[in-house]
Amino acid sequence: MSLVSRFKSLLRRAVPAPAVDFSAVPFWKPSLRLDDQVQAVGVSVEAWLQSRRGPGRLYGDLPAATLEYLRGRWPARVASTLAAAERICAHEFDLLGSGPVVIADPKRRRSKTYTPIDWNIDPIAGLKFPVKFPHKAWNPSLRPGMADIKWPWEIGRCQHWVTLGQAYRLSGNERFARELVNQLDDYLEANPVGTGLQFVCTMDVAIRAFNWAMAFEMIRASAHFTPAAMDRAYRALFDLGQFIEENLENTYEVTSNHFLSNIVGLYAVGVAFRDLAAGQRWISRSRDWLEQEMRVQVLADGVDYESSIPYHRLVAELFLGAAHLAEVDGAPLSAFYRDRLRQMVEAHVALLRPDGLMPQVGDADDGRLHIFTDYGTWRPQDGRHLAGPAAAMFAEPSWFESGGEQGLWEAAWWGFEIGAQDSTGRLPPVTRLLPESGLAVSRHRDSYLLVTNGRVGTSGFGNHKHNDLLSFEYHDAGVPLVVDPGSYLYTSNPEMRNLFRSTRSHNTLLIDGIEQNDLRLDYLFRMFETSSVEHVVFEDTAVEIVYRGRHTGYHRLPAPATHDREFRLSKGTGRLTILDRLSGSGSHDLAWHFHLAPGVAVTAANDGGFTLAAAGRRWRLRAPERLTARLSEAWYSPSFGVRVPCRAIDFVTTDDLSTAPEYGFAIEPQRHD
Repeated sequence: MSLVSRFKSLLRRAVPAPAVDFSAVPFWKPSLRLDDQVQAVGVSVEAWLQSRRGPGRLYGDLPAATLEYLRGRWPARVASTLAAAERICAHEFDLLGSGPVVIADPKRRRSKTYTPIDWNIDPIAGLKFPVKFPHKAWNPSLRPGMADIKWPWEIGRCQHWVTLGQAYRLSGNERFARELVNQLDDYLEANPVGTGLQFVCTMDVAIRAFNWAMAFEMIRASAHFTPAAMDRAYRALFDLGQFIEENLENTYEVTSNHFLSNIVGLYAVGVAFRDLAAGQRWISRSRDWLEQEMRVQVLADGVDYESSIPYHRLVAELFLGAAHLAEVDGAPLSAFYRDRLRQMVEAHVALLRPDGLMPQVGDADDGRLHIFTDYGTWRPQDGRHLAGPAAAMFAEPSWFESGGEQGLWEAAWWGFEIGAQDSTGRLPPVTRLLPESGLAVSRHRDSYLLVTNGRVGTSGFGNHKHNDLLSFEYHDAGVPLVVDPGSYLYTSNPEMRNLFRSTRSHNTLLIDGIEQNDLRLDYLFRMFETSSVEHVVFEDTAVEIVYRGRHTGYHRLPAPATHDREFRLSKGTGRLTILDRLSGSGSHDLAWHFHLAPGVAVTAANDGGFTLAAAGRRWRLRAPERLTARLSEAWYSPSFGVRVPCRAIDFVTTDDLSTAPEYGFAIEPQRHD
């Protein structure tokens, strides 16, 4: 279907939510006025706004010399940035698995040069959420059908405004700045501050605030950013700061990336208004909270405590953005904060696959603070972009090497000097156990093994944890073979949500069909911890990597069982062996799962094993002959809302665990074609 046809089909299918009476809930009103704050420092609002025509207070507002350097060094990246901005001007978006789609609101007034965006629609379901209600009146029953609230929230983060700002600065073309101003007015008309779906989740408000503050500085010299437009922009941004402060997401059992996003966004707004009393308060409170959350949310091994590698990327980017903002503002955060942040980046780079992609362990919703590279076409699974700014901040050349070209481009737009620094994007060898988060990783000569054996994250809340104890991901010769299945969707498809986070979908052992940790199917963001984990052995020798661990997730069975698993990865051949040791009593149904990467062809062998083929190479998966094997169709999710077909191999048997049975598996390379 063409883009135009898809747009027309979307309009035909769009179903509005039923009318609801919200009169019992008051609308949010700001308690402070920008005029009063400005007058208190002895200047007029007009003079204060005029002062904002100078160099930006945040990062991203690059000097002319840097822009000229980028145009000369990376003309293809400049061209792709301008192309992305053109798509944004056409209101074409590709977010969270939507595919390219043009979103317009036919019920609001359009001009000769601008068509309003529908900021409150799920374009995949074709369902429109209620509009202009008090944000505190929201409840899930107001959702139309199975519409996914994440899609309007995602476009409402306005991360594409930074791309418009980049395009304006790189080209000098005023139409990009004009589009940004038009979208500002469009957004505020449809979503007055504190009103409607776009203010239900403060995390999204805060990310929006950060991107607004940055984008306004990027177009500060534009003729279309008139005094009147600037007045509207900064009044709205000031109100966003008040809204964030009054609606912080720190009232749950635990804090998470939501509260962290709140305070990073509030920090950015505070810096934008740092010469005003409110701005100073926002800066002070945000800095205190940042120091606090670095201790709360990041484990001693440097990994985010939510049990998700994609969310670790988001949290690391949030902490890194705040750290750089503090430096630009002339007040660096504490040595502890910086040291723990460095650990976060070290862990992030260590966990990347040989192809630079993140293993999709735990939940993944593609969250970012801001997007400077390939907006609309970036691979959410590619985590190398973060290495560039971190390399510049911590003067770590190896991270520049790991980050590739996108890392250097990102670092430049963060305002760092990159000079003639170059990068191949090749990741260095690594062998590491991250004990608190339960991750063991080895990346050696394009072989890769990641083992997951961690407690339920977020202090036992388990909002983004999957049942993946003693699961693994394995690549050889740079080819992904056995992979974590990913996450796919959240609330719009509860059945798939629970399938993708279940034990049966991970590369581990399922006993008697019982989850390793309790999943109650109506708690889509909660896992009830019923297991403990142990790292028994982790060795890095001259010839192999050895990890052995166990968990007690099956101790709650009527006849308790313990799963002990050992991995051995040969450095010379890439051969992986797995030995499962089981102990307990009574007869149990045992099921092993091997989730193959997309593109891996599989055929059954006469000995009960399988031949795997990909990228012109072959591998043999060997299993005990006494097991019954089944080959099935499966799904792999590389990013939120996206799934691609793949194959899976399952082995089953019934055995008496009182005999302490052992089961050995091996994946070994064969002669390549």
